[in-house]
Amino acid sequence: MKNYNVKEILKSDQAIAFSNYLKKINNDLTFEIIFPKKLWPNIEKEQPDEAMQYINQHHKVFQDSTENDFGIDYILGASTSADCWIHIKKGKDEVVGYATNVFYKINSQKVNFFRVTFFKQSIRQLKIYPYLQDLRINIFPSNFIFSRTQNPVVYKIFSRFFKLYGLKIAPSLNGFDSKCIKVARSLGFDVDDNLIIKNAVRGIVAKNTPFIEGEIDTLWKKIDLNNGDVYLVVGYK
Repeated sequence: MKNYNVKEILKSDQAIAFSNYLKKINNDLTFEIIFPKKLWPNIEKEQPDEAMQYINQHHKVFQDSTENDFGIDYILGASTSADCWIHIKKGKDEVVGYATNVFYKINSQKVNFFRVTFFKQSIRQLKIYPYLQDLRINIFPSNFIFSRTQNPVVYKIFSRFFKLYGLKIAPSLNGFDSKCIKVARSLGFDVDDNLIIKNAVRGIVAKNTPFIEGEIDTLWKKIDLNNGDVYLVVGYK
């Protein structure tokens, strides 16, 4: 993968804004960026102790955030396959939120897959998400942004986020470009014609998944959360 320079990324406008916001809301909060495949080139096979210390914290954040537990193996797969980890830390060592991204290149197209994002409930209402998203999109500028979700609130957030960056969103009740499906399938995402991935996870991820009436509810009636269905949400130009 590209030789990303964390020190240079931390000088970016997005990283500085994120750092300043965390200090403003809680002086104990910081963030760090890790490129796991750079630090531990064989992480998926060897699972080094230092990496596992982080992954065990990912597991704890997942449990607190979702009030659910899919087991350490689920977290292990999602974390070791990622190209980038961003940790929100309280004090020196406690991870209270994290996000992972996977970067793809296919022909001339770049895809930034926002793999997972979880916050402990203690920081969920601190409005950290927009700053985190700005940083993630600028670490790997891409033609497509992918994210999987069962949560209609997350879909609404991505809709606003994509609009700020001049991107369209798929799926949409107004229709969307079929290239989203084509690129997704070429990368191995098993999407149907509505960008639904059937049985992608073990049932409902977050026990407190909200339901929203109106236009988004029409989209969400197409998926079966109990079956583990998710939407692949795509931002594209």
